[in-house]
Amino acid sequence: MSPRATPLALLSALTFSIAACGSPERSDQSAPPAAPAQAAPTDVAPPPAAPAQADWSSLNALVGQYPNASKLIEDSAVTPELKTLLGAKYETLATHMQTQSPLEREGSVLYTSGNKAHEGGTNAAYILIDPTQRALEVGLWENGKLTTYSTQGATLAKPKDIQTLIANSAP
Repeated sequence: MSPRATPLALLSALTFSIAACGSPERSDQSAPPAAPAQAAPTDVAPPPAAPAQADWSSLNALVGQYPNASKLIEDSAVTPELKTLLGAKYETLATHMQTQSPLEREGSVLYTSGNKAHEGGTNAAYILIDPTQRALEVGLWENGKLTTYSTQGATLAKPKDIQTLIANSAP
């Protein structure tokens, strides 16, 4: 062997020796052999499970209650959908429902309306909920102008009280 080949041969032998020894973590060589290797968990987390859809039929029990008392807007089966539907306007809804009517039902539609304290007709809102369709419609009056937000593809029948509210606010 040439003097230059020796370090390369030693390095190769050392590499193979280390690989053959296995993990240096076990210091007790007299321990019984480990159980057959199982697949090690990967560092990749499994995809999150889809959140369970809330049961909107639970809203029927809220009929006759004021939304503030029942937490209809801030903590009910429809809260996540209200936040998604309204986005940045969710807080406007909460503000515009300070003075409110109780949740009522007409046909399959649950509804309520309200206004910002001392600003009825200018800053107001209504909410329509159809638990069977899992559909929402929210009307927001901001400075007297009505904007409607609704679940895509859904058409909710407006109860008579809401029709009257809309008609009375028209310029």
